[in-house]
Amino acid sequence: MADLLPNDEGPMPRFSVAMTRELDAALAKQLDRGAGQEDLAFALWRPSRGRSRLTAILDRVVLPEAGDRVWLPNGTVAFTPQYVVRVLSLADREHGVAFLHSHLGPGWQGMSRDDVVAERKRMASATHGYTRLPLVGMTRATDGAWSARCWLPDQGGRYRRQDAESVRVVGRRLRQTFHPKLLPPPRVTAAHVATVSVWGQAKQAELARTRVGIVGLGSVGSIVAEALGRMGLTRLAFIDHDRIEQRNLDRTAGALPQDTRVGTPKVEVARRHVEAVHTADRIELDPFHGSLLSDGGLARVLDCDVLFSCVDRPAPRHVLNALAYAHLIPVVDGGTLAKVDEAGELIHADWRIHTVGPERACMVCLGALGREAITLDLAGKLDDPLYIQGLAPALREQLVRQSARQNVFPFSLSVAAHEVLQMVGLVTGEERVGGIGPQMYHCYPGEMCVDQDAACSDVCEYAALMATAADISRNFS
Repeated sequence: MADLLPNDEGPMPRFSVAMTRELDAALAKQLDRGAGQEDLAFALWRPSRGRSRLTAILDRVVLPEAGDRVWLPNGTVAFTPQYVVRVLSLADREHGVAFLHSHLGPGWQGMSRDDVVAERKRMASATHGYTRLPLVGMTRATDGAWSARCWLPDQGGRYRRQDAESVRVVGRRLRQTFHPKLLPPPRVTAAHVATVSVWGQAKQAELARTRVGIVGLGSVGSIVAEALGRMGLTRLAFIDHDRIEQRNLDRTAGALPQDTRVGTPKVEVARRHVEAVHTADRIELDPFHGSLLSDGGLARVLDCDVLFSCVDRPAPRHVLNALAYAHLIPVVDGGTLAKVDEAGELIHADWRIHTVGPERACMVCLGALGREAITLDLAGKLDDPLYIQGLAPALREQLVRQSARQNVFPFSLSVAAHEVLQMVGLVTGEERVGGIGPQMYHCYPGEMCVDQDAACSDVCEYAALMATAADISRNFS
């Protein structure tokens, strides 16, 4: 994976910042000082490198102590050298330094001359020289909105400013602040009248600018892709290694008979279909014909703000489960189980839909993904029917549940619809759209069950990855 951090003058196309809601709350307590008074703090961040975006993931706040700041008569505040020294003593080669302060005003904030001096002249060189990572500067507005930038080395020992395209606060809701020029709100057209009438223009603008990745463009993922295109989303990434076959035609949106003859990649079918039906003025599509379990696939999902897991194998779901916590990218996941008897009669059909990430239970703790299945898939054992037949009955039944491929288009429609609803609820905060927890639907008698109290265990290894930006490629290399 290409290193997006330039050694001296190289470009870094896109930049963003992410933090947990818990860390945001701690910073709000420190920085929100009321009318007429600003405040400051430092934090440490870890780099999350995608294909074309670097995300600074804040993972620790270093609060000021006595003698760390100087209050100025105009309501502003300055840091002292001892504060900087203490922060640098806590940093290491895996962490960069972020300088955060508050402004008196709402929305995305610009920089005053004093702000530029403090960050570029007083901090950028010292922090970059020590950590080899750029200084991140952040400003908190009175309405809780964040703005951010980083300072990159330039010619002659100077530092140039790179504005962030967005700042994400990730909890049960994904709260985002977008740079008004780098990511302006897309134009609402007549095609969006019905959509906007439900959750309003401001929330539609949040949805439209969210970069969404879909992993798996088969029966569920292809429908999700169409839904997002029709809703007016403008930035979508598709990841799938498979090609269209005859058996895919009855449950893949946009697939045509001629695609089976030439073996069209599923991501190309999705790209073609979404380009034909999308409603935005302009749409940016990034199809990748390859596995998530490759540098190219992993790099693309790390560029995203939200992910859809539409795969039926334990290994990629394991990777996405880990990404949701380590890189603060919520993942909407679901699956179908249709069980038939030896005569081909349907016994029952169920499906489940859930969102995983900060403040939510992971797939393993939800019982939607088993550790044994992950291990066997990574070892290549799930493709050996004789090996599977020799397993204990309970484990064999679990593997059937978690890797089941029995599906029909009506089931896929329902799973895809509820996954999209959960994504809308995540981004807009509209629980009356997305629901309040993991959902399990039983076709008979026709019942949707919701687990409001789902949480990770105290020893969950996925939750322990929170905001670490861990190298997930180690899981499959």
